[in-house]
Amino acid sequence: MTPRLSVVVPVHNVEEHLGACLESLARQSLKDLDVVLVDDGSTDSSADVAREFAARDDRFRVVGRENGGLGAARNTGVAHTAPGTAYLAFVDSDDVLPSRAFELLTGALDKSGSDFASGNVLRLTGGGRLEQHPLFTKPMRSTRPATHVTKDWSLLLDRIACNKVFRRTFWDEHAFAFPEGVLYEDIPVVLPAHFAARAVDVLQDAVYYWRFRDSSITSRRAVVRGVADRTAAVLGVSRGLAGTPEHKRRYDESVLCEDLWYFMQVLPEGDAAYREAFLEHAGEFAAQVDPEVLAALPLHHRVKWQLARERRLDELLGLLEFERRSPRTHRVRGLRRRTAEYPPLTAPLPRDVLALAPGDLPLEARLTGAEWRDGRLRLTGYGYIRNLPAQARRHALKAAWLRTPDRRALPLRLKMINDPSVTSRSGQELHGYDWAGFEVAVDPARLLTESATTTWKLVLGVLGHSGVVGVARRGGVADGGAQLAVHYLDEHTRIVPVFADGRLRMNAERVQTWLTGHDSHDGVLTLTGGTRTRATALRLGHWHSEAAIQVPLVRDGERFTAEVPLDELVAVRGRGPVRAPHGESRPADAYSVQLVKPDGRRLPVAAPPGLPLGRHAAPGGRELAFTVSAWGNAVLTDQLPHAYTESVSWTDNSLVVQGLYGGGPGIPLQLRRTGAEEEVELPARCADDRFRVESAYEALTLIGEGEWRLSMGEAPVRVPAAAHPGLPAARTIAGRDFRVRRDGHDQLTLTVSKAEATPSEKAGPCAS
Repeated sequence: MTPRLSVVVPVHNVEEHLGACLESLARQSLKDLDVVLVDDGSTDSSADVAREFAARDDRFRVVGRENGGLGAARNTGVAHTAPGTAYLAFVDSDDVLPSRAFELLTGALDKSGSDFASGNVLRLTGGGRLEQHPLFTKPMRSTRPATHVTKDWSLLLDRIACNKVFRRTFWDEHAFAFPEGVLYEDIPVVLPAHFAARAVDVLQDAVYYWRFRDSSITSRRAVVRGVADRTAAVLGVSRGLAGTPEHKRRYDESVLCEDLWYFMQVLPEGDAAYREAFLEHAGEFAAQVDPEVLAALPLHHRVKWQLARERRLDELLGLLEFERRSPRTHRVRGLRRRTAEYPPLTAPLPRDVLALAPGDLPLEARLTGAEWRDGRLRLTGYGYIRNLPAQARRHALKAAWLRTPDRRALPLRLKMINDPSVTSRSGQELHGYDWAGFEVAVDPARLLTESATTTWKLVLGVLGHSGVVGVARRGGVADGGAQLAVHYLDEHTRIVPVFADGRLRMNAERVQTWLTGHDSHDGVLTLTGGTRTRATALRLGHWHSEAAIQVPLVRDGERFTAEVPLDELVAVRGRGPVRAPHGESRPADAYSVQLVKPDGRRLPVAAPPGLPLGRHAAPGGRELAFTVSAWGNAVLTDQLPHAYTESVSWTDNSLVVQGLYGGGPGIPLQLRRTGAEEEVELPARCADDRFRVESAYEALTLIGEGEWRLSMGEAPVRVPAAAHPGLPAARTIAGRDFRVRRDGHDQLTLTVSKAEATPSEKAGPCAS
């Protein structure tokens, strides 16, 4: 019987990782595979590992050849695939696939008839952790069957072969073959395939775990061969699109902002030969680009590419170094026709290259604090126009107001604050923003209307100055570390401040449904609560998929009871897209708790103050936990045992964290640094479903500056609503600030930074 899918796996000196790759292929839920392992002249034991695996599984075959590189090995593998297979895929031998990868990709093609399917990619770090690969965040943001690169230009970033399954007839029709003896061999195949395809399926699910290795060809950039081969690859694609000018313009823009931009960024690390190679090869590409494409580039790209085209290497290097210290930073010159001025530049550039668009002077507004005091919500933060200094009060005039979707406006009295920390946190050295701080107070009574729910957006207006001409900007206020919390005015009225779509919103709500209790026994989860509606059912909506569990309500006036069989929760576990950071081993399945009215409308169930944190035993060694969302509503989570913080405090120079944990004894508190392969473990005392961690001073000295996520047993440490008032908890130790706070509403995070300087120490190049 002919296999459905042929998989080509080039193998060359990957003995350390090859076994994991082959095991992931053998575990695929799509069993009907033809796997061709191409030994590309390995000098280690890789070939032996491949042959031993093929001897155990007759779906695997080994083909040997002299070393010719990845492209040649792939082409050899294609030539040796079983005839008549419907689909074709490629896997690199140091990477890993989730178990349903090929099932999902071929299943999409079976339904759509598209020419190939492409899925999301997670990066597999050296420590075995999974992260969303940034290159695929935008193109794989959602599942989209039968789309095309000309409908969604972000697919130009989807330029590797290994996250795809190709329809074999499509592959053969276009006689695709990988270039041999070069790096970046995917681009000359994948990009033309995107344009040649009649339709493409895009999957949000992760279908590929791309191992990040310092020695891999994709992690080395400042080498002559790399920039030469990458330029040759993209230049070939660009010239192939010459017959479709709009497609070529779009692609050329992507190359300048992505492909070759990666090589420009490492010019300071490169030697003289690399720098000359960049100017030669990247300059060749830029020379054939339509001038309108160069003119339409964002300012920070446009200026650097102009310097590269003029071969002004010293100034380009100076600008790259300057922007590492002060990204997207420049002075503003001119009154009406404003232009950018960069300190490292010693000679003029064309005025149109330096011309500023409105988007080059954006509003930067963040909320740093939120506190209920004297019956009002006190909001503190900052707002300035990037690259227009706010070092003097008169250069930082501000106004604030609340606005509803129907454009009702509520002016707020704003107090301007001199806050030097705004300059230090701006991440640049050229401008001072000390007078960007503000404070406003919100009277909750003014937010209530005749509607059950009224949404207000905080809007900040800023008038900055460029010379003698004012520049006005207004917009929403983003999260700057403020610790938001739901506030009840009475039993059934609340104010809900949240960050939605990246900006602060405040909902004034009259609560219509609420949860009062929960219990679990005899395989049934029982929920009790109250409602002022005619709701007839309770619905648990699975956050990670379209699955839902709905059960009838038993009503007694305003009170209700609902019973959910635990077996139904177990049946939903694990559904939905495979995503970072857990991949297939998702530690928690969360559900929204809603009531359903006779007309089908759904109402969120509020979690009022005092609702006990629920933790009930669930099948499979998991637990059911009731927590509170950022919106103040009940959330049910079917999860591995999680730690829940009850208190965080400092005793002398020791950090003390204690709370609830049902994961057993001997589990340490783990601190993992965001964006780095660093981990610190602190011993925890666990007994009677409780834990206590008391760090010694010596342990704190091991924690470097940065943001650290706290976890126990591979699950994040959560902060229930009852513990929110005790955070943040801060202490300065040995010249460093340690701050424990909530992040993402209910995850415990430790931030370590240099202690705030004294006023005299803060004086610097931005001081007046």
